[in-house]
Amino acid sequence: MKKLFIHNTLFRICAPMLYGILVYLLILLVNNNLNDLLKIYSNKELYVCLALSYLSMESLRVTIILLANSLERIPRKYRVGIQTLISLSVSLLVVYLGVFSYFKWVEGYSVGWYELRLFFVIFGFTALLYNILYSSNEYLLRENTTQINLEAKLREKVEADFTAFKNDINPELLYESLESILQSLYVDVNDAEDQVDLLASIYRYQLMNRDKELVNLADELNALNNMISLFNFRHNGQLRLISKLESMFDAHVVPGSLLIAVDTIIRNTLLSRESAFSITLYEEDDGYIVMQHRLNDKLILHEESLLAFARIQRVYSFFSDVPFVQVKAYGENYIKFPAVKIAESAAVVS
Repeated sequence: MKKLFIHNTLFRICAPMLYGILVYLLILLVNNNLNDLLKIYSNKELYVCLALSYLSMESLRVTIILLANSLERIPRKYRVGIQTLISLSVSLLVVYLGVFSYFKWVEGYSVGWYELRLFFVIFGFTALLYNILYSSNEYLLRENTTQINLEAKLREKVEADFTAFKNDINPELLYESLESILQSLYVDVNDAEDQVDLLASIYRYQLMNRDKELVNLADELNALNNMISLFNFRHNGQLRLISKLESMFDAHVVPGSLLIAVDTIIRNTLLSRESAFSITLYEEDDGYIVMQHRLNDKLILHEESLLAFARIQRVYSFFSDVPFVQVKAYGENYIKFPAVKIAESAAVVS
C-alpha cells in the first residue's frame, strides 16, 4: 500500500502545486485572451487555486484509503466504479466548500453558477484522472508483486533442487560397486582394491564439494574418469571417455553434474559386449560443454537417474539464463552444459 504513488511525499507536495498553477492559468484563459494574462494576474487567486488543488487531491487520497477496506469484499470491476464515484463526489464537495468560502468570506459575495461550473469541470476531471492513475498504479503493483512472489517461489524450488542435487550420494552406485567389489574379492584382490580406491575417490570428491556451488572443470573430469574406470569393472572395459576440453580447464561446472549425466547415460543405454561405447566431451563455439554418445536406449528406463538428470537442468538455471540443452538427432544424443567461467569473483557464462 505504501508503494503507491499517491502516498509518496514528493508527489503530495509537488503535484498539487504544479496542478494548481495549471488550473489558475486555465481559468484565466477561459475568461480572457493570452495578451491579458499579465494584466489580470493575481497572487491571491493563484493561492486559492493552489489551496483547492491541495484540498482536492488530499480528499481523494483520504477517501481512497478509507474505501480500501470497506470495498475489499466487492468484486474489483465494481469496486473501481464505486470508488471513483464516491471520491469524485467528495472531491467536488470539498472544492465547492472551498470556492464558496473564498467568495463569501474574502470577496464578500455569493458564488455564481458559472464560477462553480468551471471549477467543477476542472476538478471533476482531476478526480477522474487521479482515480485512473491510482487504479493503474495499483494494478501494476499487484501484478509485479505476483510476479515477484512467483519468481521467489521458483528460486526457492531451484535452491531446494540445488541442495538436493549436492547432497545426493547416488546410493545405487554405492551398492552396485560394493557388490562388484565383493565378487572381485573371490577372483582378484587387486581388482577389488582398485575398485575400493576408485569408489572412495568419487565419494570423497562429492563430499568435499557438496558445499560448493561451482568446481573447476579439470577436477570434475578427474572424478569422471574415476567413475568410468569404476563402471568398466562391471562392463568389461567397454566404456570410453574421450575428452577434448583441454582449452576449457578454466571453466567451471556444478559439482557432480557431469558424473550424474554419465551415470544416467550408462543406466539407460543398452551396452554391447562386442563393441565399445564412447562418450565424447568437446567445446562448442557458443561456450557449451557438449557430451555426445550414440543412442541405444533401454526399453525400460531408470526413473531415479532420469530425475537426477532433470535436476541438473533446473540447477543450471540457478546460475545462468543460457539454457541446459539436450538434443537427440541422427542416432546421437547431445547434452550441452553451459560453460561457467569465473571472472573477478563473479560467475559468468561464456
